[in-house]
Amino acid sequence: MKFNIIILLIIFLIPTSQLFAADAQIDNFLSEVEQNMSQVNTVHAMFVQKKEMAMFDIPIIIKGEFYIQNPDKFAWIVTDPIEYTLILSKYKVKKWDKSNGTQEMSLKDNPMFKAMIEQITFWFSGSYSSCKNDYDIKVIQKNPGILDFAPKKHNPASEMLTNITLTFQNDKRYISNIKLLEKNDDITELFFNDVILNSKIDKSVWETN
Repeated sequence: MKFNIIILLIIFLIPTSQLFAADAQIDNFLSEVEQNMSQVNTVHAMFVQKKEMAMFDIPIIIKGEFYIQNPDKFAWIVTDPIEYTLILSKYKVKKWDKSNGTQEMSLKDNPMFKAMIEQITFWFSGSYSSCKNDYDIKVIQKNPGILDFAPKKHNPASEMLTNITLTFQNDKRYISNIKLLEKNDDITELFFNDVILNSKIDKSVWETN
């Protein structure tokens, strides 16, 4: 009888201890990322966005640069294959392209863009501990750090996305790659190059042409 109890304890306690160890590993990693990324106030980087669509063999490639100024300024400037600028701030969004010129909208009146800026600022903030209720989070690799986020069923993102994978620079101060796996098997990847942290951003960046 005692032998059976010991066997049962081994069966049930080992998985539990492994689960606690995994949770501790994730919490420690998230804490390190949040602490390091919280030291970043501004970002300027070049980007390459690659979109692989299940129905096409050739990926769509978009190139440009972007700026972030915490807590709520974001500029996404596409230079190739078209010219397009999107500037988001706490209260408004400005768009520019050659055909339509500059258009300005209030975020209050455009919940879609409001949700967009909230998502953008979230993923670049490093404050991922707050989303544990909405995502299953795994540490794929420690160095360079790679985190995988799988939206839970109650999360509206689960209707569109299967996984979000973030790859960090070695010092975990910034993201070097974002990969989105969509429900329809499309894959979007963002690669960031020539990253400059905590430099002064000229005011002209927040204006459109």
